[in-house]
Amino acid sequence: MHPLDSQPLVSVVIPAYNAEKTLARTLESVLSQTLSSLQVVVVDDGSRDRTLAIAREFAAEDPRVSAVAIEPAGVSAARNRGIELSEGKYIRFVDADDTLPPDSMEVMVSRAEKDSADLVVGGFTMYVGDISHRRNLEERNDTLSNPEVLRLLCPHSNTFFYGVLWNKLFSRKLIHANDVRFMDGLTWGEDFCFVMDYLRHAETVAYLEESLYDYRRQPGSMTIRQVLDCVVHPFRNIRMKRVLYSHLKDLYVARGEYPRYRHKLWLYLFRVALNQ
Repeated sequence: MHPLDSQPLVSVVIPAYNAEKTLARTLESVLSQTLSSLQVVVVDDGSRDRTLAIAREFAAEDPRVSAVAIEPAGVSAARNRGIELSEGKYIRFVDADDTLPPDSMEVMVSRAEKDSADLVVGGFTMYVGDISHRRNLEERNDTLSNPEVLRLLCPHSNTFFYGVLWNKLFSRKLIHANDVRFMDGLTWGEDFCFVMDYLRHAETVAYLEESLYDYRRQPGSMTIRQVLDCVVHPFRNIRMKRVLYSHLKDLYVARGEYPRYRHKLWLYLFRVALNQ
């Protein structure tokens, strides 16, 4: 890893597998951020194309970038390795086929610093081919305490918005202090489990209505493959839903809010879907 002059504000973890067609574009969008105090960790999960070579080329040109190769183990293992190597005050997860608006990091860090937020949640733009659609959570632009967040989460827990990582800014200190990590062995939903586990320890969450991530759905993408997996393997799908629900329930139990929401939380099992 290249030495950094001082602690970066944000460590950007990018798991990558056979991403040679998109990784350069992703890295360019990250490295051109208006907030330059970054550490960028690309974790190659046993790619069979030029993904690792591209990451190393960027690392040779920019000391903020490091390219790390691991044996094929899945996206959870890649992200966990990225967490281990992170040095920033905050951690941001970016997928290797997406991009960031130029001021994305600056806006999120500014809000985290201003409100002492343990988690910042931004809006995003979804691209499907030439069609784009901006999404946020009820046009929210406020900062809530944990009990207020759980009240808001309960009816929305099944939505796509809460099941992703990349529109969020996390505290590295909170992640390490509470040993929050991604679960191995999940074919989908590892993002949701991580967010639920993290929320056990987050006292304040800031919401931003601005679009701060460009999510680019590709034919044959992981999300599409996950949907097909649910159809082909229905019993595995049911088991996975129960794992996800257990993390949601454990969050409310840990925060002492389960008795209040127990009659509504179980609806998650029927409402959860990958393509919301």
